[in-house]
Amino acid sequence: MTGAKLNPIAAKVAELLESHIERLGFELVDVEYKSGTRNAILRLLIDRPQGRVALDELETLSRALGDLLDVYDPIASRYTLEVASPGINRPLTKRSHFEAHIGRRVRVKTSRPRDGRKFFLGTLNAVTDDGIEALIINP
Repeated sequence: MTGAKLNPIAAKVAELLESHIERLGFELVDVEYKSGTRNAILRLLIDRPQGRVALDELETLSRALGDLLDVYDPIASRYTLEVASPGINRPLTKRSHFEAHIGRRVRVKTSRPRDGRKFFLGTLNAVTDDGIEALIINP
């Protein structure tokens, strides 16, 4: 998961909640934790494995996951919990997400610059153990 890879709090939350979310028939797409403001934000992006989660399902999940977070208490400070769908511009955070998008147009952000750039637009051609292969269309 993108956010969980970058932030230890997001990683801990993902570890604590992912199995609960899967048991309920959903998929944890990403976890983002942003602090530094007056009130930190913990954002959980949730979808169904086959796609399309309804608003009332997100509301129910928000209450259930909020209760679990109260029990686990992985964040010492105050924060706002947001439970949302990843939407049409969903992040690809797992290998299965990338594999499902082979042949589609993707926007890629690298962790380190390549040829002086970190952002690329192209068609996803393949997913390997070493990463992805894409035909870049914005050189």
